[in-house]
Amino acid sequence: MGLFGATRMQGPSRSIELDFIRGLAIIAVMGFHFHSYPTGSAIIAAIEYPLKSFGHEGVNLFFTLSGFLVGGLLLKQYAQDGRIDAGRFIVRRIFKIWPAYYVLILFHVLVGRHATNTFLVQNLTHMQNYFGSSIAQTWSLAVEEHFYLFLPLLLIVLARWRTRVDAILCVLGSICLVVLIARSMAVYRGDLQGTFFYTQYRIDSLLFGVMLAALYWMKPAVYRAIAQRKRVLIAMVVGVVLWLVLGTRNVALDQSIGYTIQAIGFCALIVLTLEYSGSIRSSKAYRAIGWIGVYSYGIYLWHSLALAPGDMLIRKAAALHLPAIPAWFAIMAAQFAIAIIVGYVTTRAVEFPFLRIRDALFPAKRKREVAVAGVESQA
Repeated sequence: MGLFGATRMQGPSRSIELDFIRGLAIIAVMGFHFHSYPTGSAIIAAIEYPLKSFGHEGVNLFFTLSGFLVGGLLLKQYAQDGRIDAGRFIVRRIFKIWPAYYVLILFHVLVGRHATNTFLVQNLTHMQNYFGSSIAQTWSLAVEEHFYLFLPLLLIVLARWRTRVDAILCVLGSICLVVLIARSMAVYRGDLQGTFFYTQYRIDSLLFGVMLAALYWMKPAVYRAIAQRKRVLIAMVVGVVLWLVLGTRNVALDQSIGYTIQAIGFCALIVLTLEYSGSIRSSKAYRAIGWIGVYSYGIYLWHSLALAPGDMLIRKAAALHLPAIPAWFAIMAAQFAIAIIVGYVTTRAVEFPFLRIRDALFPAKRKREVAVAGVESQA
């Protein structure tokens, strides 16, 4: 049953569909970063292809999903109250993001895996996507942090003007167009590093998710009309898959129009997954990926710790002349297991307790009813 067919919940709940999308994204990120054992096998190469090819695209999927969820929090409040409580929103974001993040930074300071001048100031100021960081994976979190400041400020301005939803969509779409033009010009100048890392070139991926949230919360009839076009949604998802396979080979093309194509396709994927998961929602594979999605933030923060053990296992396998294919499976499985276990433990030990404190001190405001199918509770 899709979101608009679901019953209103009587308490906060998670949506396994959204966790499934998170799980897909974090698996793509892990597979891209993890080190593999050379086999020379065409079968292993085929298995590796999606893992090694679409890690960056997993980040793009995270961006669009974050825009949908986080934008939904603010737009739902705007739709109900006609105002934006930016202070409460930012405080709740801080409780969600910062405790686990700063535990990671403290860990790296204490263990000395990286010289502090290669990450500390950059990460403490959330500018690591501009100035670089030896804790490489945190660049995308900086983009999201900047988005968490930009979006409520923008919506506050629009709320003071009593802007209608169609105008909000036009403003967000115009910003996305400006970002696309600016990014394309930067690609033309050869600034591929900037177009990959810098917030001003990446924020449109999040804003497309916000536009989907605007339809969901403020124009439900339009959302329903879109959701009912299942074949169109499938075609859009197939189109983005084809782009991932073919279009991403051209880096300049992908880092210009490619990010826009992916964001639109990922919006279609979100709607399709929410509305049409159907019976596969109860399958073991779907639920396993959804479970990984629950702990995706912790896994994202800590998965790089699996790289050193992976390298050690690769050296051992080479020294012992182990059969290549079994060694490949064992080494990849070990890295996934380490990352997921560490992500699970840190989420349970840090993120979840702080979320309980947050909800006790700064509960989410609810009027008459709570979020449908856990959309709000996951943001």
